Amino acid sequence: MPAPRPHPARPVAFYCLFSYPFRRSFPTGRRFRPGPGTRRPVAVCGAHMSGLPLNHQLIGLGGQLVARTMTAPHYRLYRLPGFEPPRPGLIRVHSEGGAVEVEVWRLPVEHYGKLVAVVPAPLCIGTLDLQDGLAVQGFLCESYATEHALDITSSGGWRSYIASQTGMNQTHNS
Repeated sequence: MPAPRPHPARPVAFYCLFSYPFRRSFPTGRRFRPGPGTRRPVAVCGAHMSGLPLNHQLIGLGGQLVARTMTAPHYRLYRLPGFEPPRPGLIRVHSEGGAVEVEVWRLPVEHYGKLVAVVPAPLCIGTLDLQDGLAVQGFLCESYATEHALDITSSGGWRSYIASQTGMNQTHNS
């Protein structure tokens, strides 16, 4: 099917968003297909994960958890300062990356924009590559925000990091 011709009153990004739901992932090129266009996959790696403080936003938008998985091994995870509840920032790197735990949720297409609209800077929505080669939309972070942030990639994910901090606090309070 040929790409639609841009309409003079609509930016090209409009056609990219609505004509091609998922970009091809380099290097594997497989696409995550959510079904007959009714739900869009969204990968979350922090406070929106199951049981964490912002998960209610996904559930309230009709989200359904479909997978717990890992990113491809070319990301770094940081604890971002200044957020309440605390949040991580995930950035893609050229070298020295690691695999990070994520959850893939499916949101009704009509609610996808509502989620994107409440994502605060420096967080953003972009394309993440998963360990199985699939590419999905999900939470990423602008790299400038990591300059003074704690690198927590070695924990394997936000949930593991939070658990390690809870354990440390219990040990220090004993």
